[in-house]
Amino acid sequence: MNNSYTVKVPENFDLGKIFDCGQAFRFRQDEDGSFVGVAHGRVLKVSQNEDILTLYDTTKEEYENIWSEYFCMDMDYAAIDVLLSTDEEIMNAISYGKGIRILRQQLWEMIITFIISQNNNIPRIAKLVESLCENYGRKTEYEGKVYYTFPTPDELSAATEEELTALKFGYRAGYITGFTSLVKEGLFDLGELESLPTAEARKMLLSVKGIGGKVADCILLFGMGRYEVCPHDTWIKKALSEKYNIENVNEKKGYELVTEKWGNYAGIAQQYLFYAQRYTQ
Repeated sequence: MNNSYTVKVPENFDLGKIFDCGQAFRFRQDEDGSFVGVAHGRVLKVSQNEDILTLYDTTKEEYENIWSEYFCMDMDYAAIDVLLSTDEEIMNAISYGKGIRILRQQLWEMIITFIISQNNNIPRIAKLVESLCENYGRKTEYEGKVYYTFPTPDELSAATEEELTALKFGYRAGYITGFTSLVKEGLFDLGELESLPTAEARKMLLSVKGIGGKVADCILLFGMGRYEVCPHDTWIKKALSEKYNIENVNEKKGYELVTEKWGNYAGIAQQYLFYAQRYTQ
């Protein structure tokens, strides 16, 4: 396939920021400025030139059925940004992070990815996710290079805790194999999780060994599009402490602030704050 599909994107769409704001770990930028990665079981090469997004080796049908949803093209971020602009601090973060939008990624992949993310930095998370795919995913080639799909529950069920420990997953190895077994044996239903209201879905996630509040919120936000949740990682706690004068920031204090200020879009506000805090320190 040599065809490509182009689409005009709004001014608040920045491919580089989208792939570099802590939500997706499988896309790498090539020397020509394009990004290549694996999502939805296939390799995608995509580039942006001002307001034109080019998806290589992609048909209009594939764009409409997969990538329009993946890149969240139906959401009006310009209008959301106006709603979020409640004070100077968040307005500065929005200005700095303009172009970020939350991808709609596959739930299973997000659960495993954010179990891996615990007490990890972004480069190491990306390295471990890639290792998982190389060892248990399906091999595929694109433009002469080898890529690997994210392993399905069936594929990942072949992994043992010992194997993952040898691959340097540390204590997360047992969490990964434990959760995979729950899904494989039908003891944790991903479809049921998606159907639940946010509070109940969070409770269901927290019942899993190895999933705490921050990981559950990342799964809800990045894997289920629950924009009202706000993962409280180190960067967000620092941002809330420095910009909003909250002493000893914890989840309870943080949620009181973000819910009052940004309500149903607290998770999007969080992305702007995370990005600005991470890159302006």
